[in-house]
Amino acid sequence: MAVEKMKLLSITGKEENIDGFIAEYLLDSGIQTEDAVKVYEKSWNLTNFSYDSTAKDMLKECKGILDKYKIKYNVNLESEKIEKNLDYINRILTDIKTTLDGFETTIQEKKTQLEEYKRKSELFNNAKDLDIDLNKLYNLEYIRFRYGKILRENYGKLENSIKDLNAFLVKASDDGTSKYIWVMCFSSKENSAKVDSYLNVYKFERFNLPAELDGNPKDIWMECEKEIHKLNFEIENKEDELVRIVDRDAEELIELYAQINLYIKINNVKKFMAYDENGLFYIIGWIPAKELTTVLPKLSKEKDVKYVVKNHDEVASIPPTKLKNNRIVRPFETIVKMYGLPNYTELDPTTFVAITAFLLFGFMFGDVGHGLVIFLIGILMAKKKIVMGSVFEAGGIASMIFGMLYGSIFGNEEIIPALFIRPMESIQTMLVYGIAIGVVLILLAMILNIRNGIKNKDKKKIFLDTNGLAGLIFYIVVLGTGVYFILKGKMIASLGILSIFVIIPLLAIMFKDSIAKIIFKEEKEEKSSLFEKIFHIVEILLSFASNTISFVRISAFAINHVGLCMAIYILSDMFSGTGSLAVTIFGNCLVIVLEGLIVGIQVLRLEYYELFSRFYTGDGKEYKPLREKI
Repeated sequence: MAVEKMKLLSITGKEENIDGFIAEYLLDSGIQTEDAVKVYEKSWNLTNFSYDSTAKDMLKECKGILDKYKIKYNVNLESEKIEKNLDYINRILTDIKTTLDGFETTIQEKKTQLEEYKRKSELFNNAKDLDIDLNKLYNLEYIRFRYGKILRENYGKLENSIKDLNAFLVKASDDGTSKYIWVMCFSSKENSAKVDSYLNVYKFERFNLPAELDGNPKDIWMECEKEIHKLNFEIENKEDELVRIVDRDAEELIELYAQINLYIKINNVKKFMAYDENGLFYIIGWIPAKELTTVLPKLSKEKDVKYVVKNHDEVASIPPTKLKNNRIVRPFETIVKMYGLPNYTELDPTTFVAITAFLLFGFMFGDVGHGLVIFLIGILMAKKKIVMGSVFEAGGIASMIFGMLYGSIFGNEEIIPALFIRPMESIQTMLVYGIAIGVVLILLAMILNIRNGIKNKDKKKIFLDTNGLAGLIFYIVVLGTGVYFILKGKMIASLGILSIFVIIPLLAIMFKDSIAKIIFKEEKEEKSSLFEKIFHIVEILLSFASNTISFVRISAFAINHVGLCMAIYILSDMFSGTGSLAVTIFGNCLVIVLEGLIVGIQVLRLEYYELFSRFYTGDGKEYKPLREKI
């Protein structure tokens, strides 16, 4: 039930050493930074560091190389200290990239050549049986030729259609079975246009034979095959050499990646720092006091670094809140944070919540069987790292403990005896217990409020607040008088004496600002009319009454649980065999889900509205050190 003690640490050093200083002292530090420009004010003439994206661009380039060549690395890898400057890293990275890109370009060029020769080889492969000098075909003056392929069923049709146009077809390649026939079409120069139109009609696919190649198709095809073999060999050698270079540079690339990541973190830290015109850097922030024992000795060894440590009451800045609780109650920090973190000078209510929520949930939902199910659900949630898992476990344990006190297992009160009370058989007693628990918790909340006042040296909160000593006296006197009268049938003291202990506290609360100004010399006074003060007192009286009576609900839920389970078993008795069992199981599941949810909500409501409102503000800011921010 405590808040970690914080110290304000201010550090100044030479800007030229800033990267190394950040890497060694700040990256893993517990310091939560404040804006140095605002803290040091205008007279210091400080300027915030602007963000440098150079390292981020280099990381993108380095990551691109690593991913492209499938080099395994940890994306979160970073160096522990600076070993290379960014200029050196950039130069090495550029050299590696240039070398790799050079190989990639050469390989790609050779692959392009290979594809071209493969295309040519395919063309001449289908014409290699023709003993024709291609040069002569291209140099014919009065004859035009076309080379390509046509569907087998269209070959005869085309041949008949062009025979009257002084044109003819020559088969270049035909194995007798394939879908296409490779042909050469010759026509007179005058009829070439008409012949082309017939070629289009019969879906003749034309291929242009490269005119720059001399010789017959077979010689050209053999030359292409020779070049293909040569290029495949060269590409394979280049790819092997590229693999060797990648293997050679892989370790260095990973080291560069780690160094760049370090520089990115350093640049992220610089966002929280400032510098002046004299070349000095400044960083200021809150750090847990226990961490100073390791940080300060290291800083003391640095000649060019100066530091100052201050307590929270020496500065205007408000420290962040870091909760410090043991393993048992720590899970209940989640419930506290849902309302709001305590400010640095406020009591941490986590232990209070852990105890009260445990008791309230168990009191309202006391059942050994249902509690066991909730406990097992909590274990499962905890194994899956769900935050509320441990809270469910505690709720299940509370339910089982009170289940034994009530003698209830899955709503059945005939299996085990009640160790304390059976709610349905003692309704009036249960209602009294509920109010009694509420009174105790409200008194504890008021005591905690007084404790907060003592911690903050707020005398008005201690003595004159509604939930301070004045309110505490009023509440105890009124309750004590009422209980004594009910039990004994007479007043505990005379009306005159009782009036003193009732009216004086109310007047103190009513005129607390004026009294604080006179007695405690407080300058601040909230001005309000007498009517407003009277209305405030009425509101206080109603609040005390309603808050106290509100705790009757915890008894009502305990009684309601018994009644609901009785209804389920009565309904199950209307069936037999499997039907009865199904109704029992379904009914108990419904109770666990619905009643467990409603009781859980009621616990939160009682904590937040009936108790927290009396002593807790929850306006603290969460502690987020640099190691978590970056």
